Amino acid sequence: MEIGLADTIRALRQELATAMADGEGSPVRLRVNSVKLDVEVAVTASAEANGGVRFWVVSAGGKAAGSTTATHTVSLELTAETDQGGAVLTSSDAGVLLPD
Repeated sequence: MEIGLADTIRALRQELATAMADGEGSPVRLRVNSVKLDVEVAVTASAEANGGVRFWVVSAGGKAAGSTTATHTVSLELTAETDQGGAVLTSSDAGVLLPD
């Protein structure tokens, strides 16, 4: 099963959105300044007319096969922000009240 790099980032973005929603109204919230994502990707070149070059995430323990495929580790440092450019705040899930 091939999972595209864009699909991986989309899933990460959805997880952060879920964490933000879970944090609404929580007494303790965490700010996400940056997200570091290290993934092993396969780069595949296709000889087909519409093929081009594709990046896809290699599954755990999986290896890409074929002479036109190479694997690389890609590190992405992403800054999380809301659609208005604000900070992303998530819940701590602990529900701890801090003393004044």
